[in-house]
Amino acid sequence: MGLVEWTVDEVTEACLEALATGCIEGVPLEANPEDLASRLGYPDRGVPGAEMSDPYGRAFEQRYFASGLTMTRDWGLVTAFYDRDQLYAPWLCNGITIRAYLLDEPPEWSSIAAELLQHGYESVLMPNGVPGRLNEYTVAASAVSAKVATDKDRGTLPGKLNDVTIDRIAMPTPGKHEWGPLRNEMRALGTAGTSAWADWLAQRPRMADDYAAVFTALSVLISDQPARADEWTALRLWFLDRARQANVFRPEEWTYHWARYGSAPPIEVSRACLAALPMTLDEARSMPESWRDISPNDARRARMSRALLRLAADAAPDADATIEKQHWRHEPRWLF
Repeated sequence: MGLVEWTVDEVTEACLEALATGCIEGVPLEANPEDLASRLGYPDRGVPGAEMSDPYGRAFEQRYFASGLTMTRDWGLVTAFYDRDQLYAPWLCNGITIRAYLLDEPPEWSSIAAELLQHGYESVLMPNGVPGRLNEYTVAASAVSAKVATDKDRGTLPGKLNDVTIDRIAMPTPGKHEWGPLRNEMRALGTAGTSAWADWLAQRPRMADDYAAVFTALSVLISDQPARADEWTALRLWFLDRARQANVFRPEEWTYHWARYGSAPPIEVSRACLAALPMTLDEARSMPESWRDISPNDARRARMSRALLRLAADAAPDADATIEKQHWRHEPRWLF
């Protein structure tokens, strides 16, 4: 059954699977963007049935923004978001949103949270919501977020699920209020030298979330002040090294951050990501079909494995041959 024909119960089940595993009907976000629509059972542009509408009368829409560098593909209940580095470069899917608020009766968040918790999946209230309108929750095992209405928003009653978003980032990210003040502190540290960096770090907590907030703040600075990119890069590498020494991340999680925020040659990134996979191919093949039969720890390992495989493939062209050699490409539930 295509997703355009979903009932409320089917939307609820899709949201549960997405929140627990980062997949929709077994299709991960890391799937090839060109195949995503057909694998989700949607009509696609340029193929028979492309003119078909969803139950709300909205036909498939594909829109471009930022001078053709970003794109949305909208099927009503589900929207996929893409970007690319330059015109004619391959598209990269960086998010999928299930828009439950379009239903006449969106699911109750309390029921979804209780079902997740029954199977060990804890949802955490995050600071990233919209004050007075929406709360945001993230499932730690998958880093998938849900927004819940706190007031009547878009016609959605309080307590009802507004949407679920699978983001390309495979680990929970700090809220803006957590990394915002850090930006100014990092800006001052940029030219201060390693002794000042060490003094700054010694006076603060050094948990995984603290390092993640620093990485995010420095990413914003690189975007805001590219002329000082060398300073931000040196500072990020220093914090990455301190995080590794402190063992605040699981080994695969540290590699994930290092691959995203470091500056190693692409082939080194590719090899490191493949070496850090927390799940073997045999384990991947033996994963249950139903999310209810997957432990939160296995869901976390699976999501991180897919993310590292994608980073490896993106980093170096010859990584594709390595992945093919490991037969990961023959596992369509997983990546390609």
